[in-house]
Amino acid sequence: MILIFVSSLNENMKLAKNLHAQLEELGKESEIINLVDLDLPMYDSLKEEKDGIPTKVDDLIKKMEGASGYLFVTPEYNFSLPPVLVNTIAWVSRVGDDFRKLFALKTIQLSTHSGAGGTDVVNAMRSQFVRLGSIVMPREIITTYQNPLKPDSSIKILTQFVGLLK
Repeated sequence: MILIFVSSLNENMKLAKNLHAQLEELGKESEIINLVDLDLPMYDSLKEEKDGIPTKVDDLIKKMEGASGYLFVTPEYNFSLPPVLVNTIAWVSRVGDDFRKLFALKTIQLSTHSGAGGTDVVNAMRSQFVRLGSIVMPREIITTYQNPLKPDSSIKILTQFVGLLK
C-alpha cells in the first residue's frame, strides 16, 4: 500500500488523483490521505501533555506503519512547506521512542502543483525527509499552471518509485 499525502484541496488534489490512477495502472494499491480534512490541532507540547495524542494521529500512524511507501503531493507556501504538512509530521513524530520511526528507510516520492514553480517546496521536503532517514526518489513530479502534468513522464517516475518499494 502506498499512502498519498495531499496538503491542499485544489490543484494538488487533482494531481494526487491523477497519480493515484497511474499507480493503479502499475498494479499498485494506494490511498489518498487528505491532510486538510484530518483537521489536526496545531501541535504544541503543552497540548500534547494536557490532551494526549489525537485519535486521528493514532489511526494515521497505523496506516503509515503498514505502507510500503509514501507519495507527497503538496503546494509551495512562501517558498517552503505548507503548515498542514509540517503539523502532521510534528504529530506523527511524537509517538513512540524514535521520532524517525515512520520515516526511517521509507521510500518517498515527491510531487507538487505550485504557482511559484515548486522547486523550493520539493527541496524543503527532500531536506526534511532525508534528515528523518527516508529514501527520497531523485526525480520529482512538478506541475504548474503553465506546465501541466505530462503523463508519460510521471508514469516513468512512478515506475521507478514502485520498483524500489519492498
